Amino acid sequence: MLYQKEIDDSVLIQFIILFTLDNVDRPVAYDDLLNLVLNNCNINYNDFQIALDNLANTEHIQTFLEGDHKQIYAITQKGSNAGGFFKSQIPIYIREPIKDSIKELFRNERLKNSIRSGITPVRKNEYTAECSLYDDDNTQLMSISVYAGTREQAEKIAEYFKTHSDTVYAKIMEAMMPEE
Repeated sequence: MLYQKEIDDSVLIQFIILFTLDNVDRPVAYDDLLNLVLNNCNINYNDFQIALDNLANTEHIQTFLEGDHKQIYAITQKGSNAGGFFKSQIPIYIREPIKDSIKELFRNERLKNSIRSGITPVRKNEYTAECSLYDDDNTQLMSISVYAGTREQAEKIAEYFKTHSDTVYAKIMEAMMPEE
């Protein structure tokens, strides 16, 4: 929920940006950073932009282009140190919605990375399908290696696992613990 009172303190706005970039924990596109901050705080766009430029000029954040026009922002060590030191200056009712928005932003990416499959050659013209399932904390829940014979069969198994990992996991658990 957006905090209703307008935040016009330039120092607090800079702390909010540092907090956001530190919690994203990776470089982030300008549009994503803008949405994470402005969708959770009542900050004027111009005040946001001035704070962002100031942080770049003081080397608390770094900015670079990805491709031709995509502006990317990342926090520097100096920015992370300052953000961590002044984190308590940002009210909890601002920090928590930003954290929740960060989780949602990368939810689809985490889901995509939680299911992994591929094929591995065993001998000439023989392959296995390697399939793994991970939770949100990148803890491995399941890993199976299935001898498939041909490359085509291994590719089919790997692709099926990518699209039906929940069903495969449930059936394996049922087979391993039939009484439950």
